[in-house]
Amino acid sequence: MDEEVVSNKIEENIKENNKMQENSKEEVGKSKKAGKIRNAILIILFNIIFPYLIFLISNINNEGFFLIREIRKKAIFMNFSYIYEIMIIYGFYFWFKAIFKKSLRANGAICILFNLISIISYYKIKIVLKPFLPEDLLMLGNATEIMQYANIKIEPIIIIQIFLSAVLLIIQYLITKYTQYEKAHNKIFRIIVILITSIIILVAFICNWSGMPLFNEDNIDLKADYYTYGGVINFFKKGYLVFQREKLDIYDENKLEEIKNEMNEMNNEVNTDEQPNIIVIMGEAFSDITEIKDLEFNENPLQNFKNLQNEYANGKTTVNVYGGETATSEFEFLTGSNMHFVTNKRYPYSQIINGNTISIVRTLKESGYETTAIHPNKASFYSRRSIYKYFGFDKTVFLENMEDIDEKYNNNVSDKDFIEEIIEQYESMETSKKFIFGISIESHLAYTDDKYENNEIEVSAKGLNQSQIKEIETYSQGLKHFDEAIKTLVDYLKEKDEKVMLVVFGDHLPALNTLYDKYYGDSLEKYQTPYLIWTNYEENIKVEKEISIPGLAMRTLENANVELPWYYKYIAEFYNEYPVFTKKFIKDKNGNSIDINLRNELIDNYSIIQYDILYRKSIPIE
Repeated sequence: MDEEVVSNKIEENIKENNKMQENSKEEVGKSKKAGKIRNAILIILFNIIFPYLIFLISNINNEGFFLIREIRKKAIFMNFSYIYEIMIIYGFYFWFKAIFKKSLRANGAICILFNLISIISYYKIKIVLKPFLPEDLLMLGNATEIMQYANIKIEPIIIIQIFLSAVLLIIQYLITKYTQYEKAHNKIFRIIVILITSIIILVAFICNWSGMPLFNEDNIDLKADYYTYGGVINFFKKGYLVFQREKLDIYDENKLEEIKNEMNEMNNEVNTDEQPNIIVIMGEAFSDITEIKDLEFNENPLQNFKNLQNEYANGKTTVNVYGGETATSEFEFLTGSNMHFVTNKRYPYSQIINGNTISIVRTLKESGYETTAIHPNKASFYSRRSIYKYFGFDKTVFLENMEDIDEKYNNNVSDKDFIEEIIEQYESMETSKKFIFGISIESHLAYTDDKYENNEIEVSAKGLNQSQIKEIETYSQGLKHFDEAIKTLVDYLKEKDEKVMLVVFGDHLPALNTLYDKYYGDSLEKYQTPYLIWTNYEENIKVEKEISIPGLAMRTLENANVELPWYYKYIAEFYNEYPVFTKKFIKDKNGNSIDINLRNELIDNYSIIQYDILYRKSIPIE
């Protein structure tokens, strides 16, 4: 009996132990299940929060973004812009997750992408008041040259931005390590991607993207767009423009023929026996900074130029760019085209010119001129080696071809060496009629304290700090060198027996943003540079006091007695009516400011001619 009791007790103990073990396993299972649920929730929340946090962090260097963001909430287009914002952020997020097997790598990729776009935009805004945009990718081949001009210094806000991004990635790493993130990620990934992708397709199908206010903005203020949308969203918002083909609804070949016949009937006699040699110099960032009130100079850095202005034709050239994009002004002068009619393209050499193109160079060659282009930078910069061939230059001289360079400032060839190269090329040209087009570069930014060992220019100014004054002094010293170089060239040309015309103008104002924001804002003055037309013979030069760059090119040809082809005749006539004509400003011959959206037959015909020259190319290239 005792043995039976003991046996029963043993069995009961075993059952109880088994039950306890089963309960323990059940509790462990419940605990594991609860843990998996917590991990899944954590992972899903992190997937939702991470990309948007990176997006916000990427904008902490954007001083206007969060302020305008509050205003945006009240705007009509808020729903569209926020939908687009979310699509960009999460679209790239899940796209990277599809590419990389490890989610940490995917998150690192989106972190790098957003911060890279943001930081490049930050410095571009500081230097040239324009953010980083997709077309800037066309300039990647010139990144080294661009960097040498930028004088970039890592600033505290950028360090904070990078630090916060790194903190998020560390949190991601810890979650990955302690929550089996990758396994859970793989399980939920397909569902999330399918869901998000389906929503994007549905929204894209329902909405007429081309009609959305977000894409229909007629806003040429790139800086304002940057503050409104942030560097990343603004970059991708403009992405479709890279693939957009230029079109002109009013283009009509019959109308083009009608303009041609009308121009050919004009009796426009020129004395081709009186054609001078022509030298055109486009001065990098050339401006008359002494015109700004409240700036006092110990000496006038443009004294020689001022003396020439008192005797020869001069005025203001109105340009389409500020602080950079030299090739835009160069394009306008050499082709007679106007950026007013070019939509959504900022780099005409990269985005428009892709073969032989009508130019004033070809017009001069038709009149018997030998043509040479001189640019003391690398031939690859702005693809000038190819572009100059497309324009028809007989000879090109770049940095690689210049043997006697005595001085450089911030790696920029001195204006003294540049002028000596012009003189050397002038002497070597064998024909009786010579055309030289040259671009100086000494006055290019950055305007650092160490650019000149001996800075002779001293400036005092109200409302500017010492660092800003130093920038102005450095720039002004470059102006002084340019002024002295022009005098050297003029003194040389005075001694020549043959007739010579010298045209000097600036491509844009220097990127002295604090100075010009204070005194000019975004007014016409911010887009005007001086021009001078000097001759070593007596001639009544006819040119408007204010004129756009293509107009200055036409007046150069007219005053040199060059016979204009019919299309340039029309462009020359156009500037009789609208001497100032740019994307931002129009002035008529009486000096009246005109709405930039003005449309009439005169303007439409110019756009038709330009469209044909640049895109259709039905006008034969001689």
